[in-house]
Amino acid sequence: MIHGVNNNLSLGKLAGGGVSPATPSGAGGAGASSFADALKNSIGEVSRMQQDATKAVEDLVTGKSENVTGVMTAMEKSDLAFKTLLAIRSKLMEAYDEIKNIPI
Repeated sequence: MIHGVNNNLSLGKLAGGGVSPATPSGAGGAGASSFADALKNSIGEVSRMQQDATKAVEDLVTGKSENVTGVMTAMEKSDLAFKTLLAIRSKLMEAYDEIKNIPI
């Protein structure tokens, strides 16, 4: 489910169809990253947390691990990160709709 979002971001759809976003002269620098990069990193982190939680559940079910508390913690972290990502997506879509409806 996250991979589709990653693919869209890697194609540059968020950054304007492949055009890298311009950074203001005072707010950039050699080490600065764009908003799209920050969003991609966040999505990657959520995906990694989901994979870790899935692995922890598989290990518990197959008997490789008996750490139920660790599994529950991994699942809760994954759930919270995903819900936060969905909330950010919702706010971004609301902002996009507002900008789209501004009369020119």
